[in-house]
Amino acid sequence: MSKPLKESDFETVAVLERVTGQKIVPHKITVNDKAATRQAIILALRRSGFTFKTRSEWGAKPGKAKEDWNFHSITLHHAGNSFSCHADGVEQLKKAEEIDLGKFQQLSYHYAIDCAGTIYEALDIRYKGAHVSGGNSGVLGIVMLADFSVHGEAYEQEYKEKSTWERIKGAPGWIADKADTATDEPTDAQIKALYKLVEVLKSVFFLEVFGGHQEFQRNATGEGRACPGRYGMDLVNMIRKDLNMKVPVK
Repeated sequence: MSKPLKESDFETVAVLERVTGQKIVPHKITVNDKAATRQAIILALRRSGFTFKTRSEWGAKPGKAKEDWNFHSITLHHAGNSFSCHADGVEQLKKAEEIDLGKFQQLSYHYAIDCAGTIYEALDIRYKGAHVSGGNSGVLGIVMLADFSVHGEAYEQEYKEKSTWERIKGAPGWIADKADTATDEPTDAQIKALYKLVEVLKSVFFLEVFGGHQEFQRNATGEGRACPGRYGMDLVNMIRKDLNMKVPVK
């Protein structure tokens, strides 16, 4: 469980030495205190007017994640077709937590955003996520607590190119997806929260790359994924353009 967040400023000191006759050039100053970095992110979001709930505030369960840092990329996910904008955000996150604890013994994502625009600390940022198979080191995971895929996407993205036997084995999943006609579109509050979260994370880490789960997964293992869905990929493309970020590449 994360330590309680101090709602106060903190200071860090840097010493610069100027050598006469030499040109002054910018120097990158890093904060080595990871706990202070976590706190700075949360305070920046709250001071920007966004509701942010820490793990202790929404009642997260302990997991067994490994430490990670030096993040260079962000992956966007959606929770999937068993989730909905019409459900309570905390309930949706706890549902995702139960699924992830069973699979990975930890929450997969670092942050979650519900349709009301509330931002949640899912996994403490000091730990490695479990949201991209074979590609989690240095990659921050954000999940939108909604279903952004259109029916049939799972088949098109994940099974269409596979063998007949693989399609038969995966039939329960893609048939259910094809039959699912309920799709959420990102709300204005959710979009604004995502933009601000990415902006704040960029101010703390040297993040150049922003992509959808499907992009990162193809690079990591060659596998297809529908996540974050058609509407999720629309968000990815908008943010990449507006915040001058790059497409993930191998």
